[in-house]
Amino acid sequence: MKRKQIPQLMNQSWFPSLFSDFMMEFLTWFVNLVGAAKPFMPVIDAAMLSAPRKHFINMDFQSGAGFETVAPCLDASWTVSHIPLQAAGFSAGESGLYLSINNFHQLHPDDARSILTEIARSRNPVAILEGNNDSLWQIFGMTVIVPLTVILSAPFVKPFRISRLLFTYVIPLLPCVTMIDGCLALVKLYSPADLRELTDSIDAPGEYIWETGKKDNGRGGKIIYLTGRAEK
Repeated sequence: MKRKQIPQLMNQSWFPSLFSDFMMEFLTWFVNLVGAAKPFMPVIDAAMLSAPRKHFINMDFQSGAGFETVAPCLDASWTVSHIPLQAAGFSAGESGLYLSINNFHQLHPDDARSILTEIARSRNPVAILEGNNDSLWQIFGMTVIVPLTVILSAPFVKPFRISRLLFTYVIPLLPCVTMIDGCLALVKLYSPADLRELTDSIDAPGEYIWETGKKDNGRGGKIIYLTGRAEK
């Protein structure tokens, strides 16, 4: 498997929660600003066709730029519930479409496989989506464009915080830690080949179909996706 399980700064117990909040707020604000979640919608729309009922189950890791970035684009007639994206105690106990938006890379491969197995055995569909990829353009964006955007956008990110300005302009730690954490996230991404390796070993009753790959994001980059559905 190509990806590496490297702890990100925001996952460390010693890392200030204030900085984690800063990064999550920036990521959500930026993704919404540029519409970076819109390329996810064709994948989600196709997965919705296999759902047993009109219900989204958001698997939430609380790392920013998650479900909230696609929520405005979703069918308002569908209901939504939120469950933690954690292997310990995870149960695909609800029926509907399971979604993971920009956070599946946080999981250790064993945990990722366990969660996907639980969903496959429940016969519910799932859609895993990541807006980043492992291209050179993505690395350039994370090391140059993202820190620059953090600096330029600090007064405009919601909610407004004086402390955000302090740690952006007076003590410029926020651009640095955002860049470092973003680069670590790129190393942790599951490529389509990694995702196939995860799903190839999953044993589920009946026929369960997995599809993974990359799609254009409309801005010169790619998104990574994994979908799973029960064959009816």
